[in-house]
Amino acid sequence: MKRFSSLIFKLATGVVVLWLLGQFVSDRWLWSQWLFWIPTFAILVFLLCTTIVLVFLKDKRNSIVLGFVFILFVGWFLFVENRVFSTTTKHGDLRILGWTMSHSKSRLTADSAALIVELNADISLLTHGWKVRGEPVIKEWQGKKGKRLVNGPFTLFTTLRPLEVRTLVASNGIYISLYKLDTTEQIGHELVIFAVDLPADWRLSRREIVRRAKKLLRQADAPEPDLVIGDFNMTKNSNSLHRFFPNMKDGWDKAGAGWSYTYHRAFPLFQIDHMLLNKDLHPAMYELIDPQIGRHNIQLLELDSKDLVNDI
Repeated sequence: MKRFSSLIFKLATGVVVLWLLGQFVSDRWLWSQWLFWIPTFAILVFLLCTTIVLVFLKDKRNSIVLGFVFILFVGWFLFVENRVFSTTTKHGDLRILGWTMSHSKSRLTADSAALIVELNADISLLTHGWKVRGEPVIKEWQGKKGKRLVNGPFTLFTTLRPLEVRTLVASNGIYISLYKLDTTEQIGHELVIFAVDLPADWRLSRREIVRRAKKLLRQADAPEPDLVIGDFNMTKNSNSLHRFFPNMKDGWDKAGAGWSYTYHRAFPLFQIDHMLLNKDLHPAMYELIDPQIGRHNIQLLELDSKDLVNDI
């Protein structure tokens, strides 16, 4: 019995060490990204189960050690990866929505459109929202001043004046489009948005995807973005994501409250959808909305134009 409890303890210790190694090394290599993608929640469940087993085996010393490690991981999960007890009442003056719509458009088009109208963002960026953009409720919501800007797999709704829309990258599952909008009245300068959709195949190296994407962006002579929105299929603190846009910060890091995970909506374990901001943008709030539809949560960002104008 003692040998079995020792084996359980060593197994638990090994799993924790592998998780920590994945967090430290991140997705620099294909082998390490598999470790990096291990959800913290899975480690919590594993630690809880092994601790309970050790308690039943009456291994007091090892069960106390694992119990302590479990408490540390709970704290990390609740207060670092997420901010479950924090809320915000702040509101900005420019409201931006991002939604990866990887769900059936035929059955859920009307519901999806109604939710977009209800959230009523100044800028609504949809990935794979082709059927939704034709809904009558969307046309009514936009009115005569509304613009529907379609490029690649992206659709952007706005009442702001578009200055430029073009494809930057469309190659082997990598899609990046540029939207430049006249937001001078709102934030004191034009807003350059990159819409991003990267391959979802977890067998692909994230580092290699970023290398190819950066090379293609250089060939497109792309300007520096103010805001990058989309489904990166890379989690927060990803080394590859940092290499992609090294001078930008995640909207959730700067102004997020509550849960940070965007996927899968029904039981979210990963933050793979992001809004990245440059240093000149000041978010008043960032939150995730459960649409009760599809696989991705909706990202909602509000920028404080007062701070932005004062900084110019």
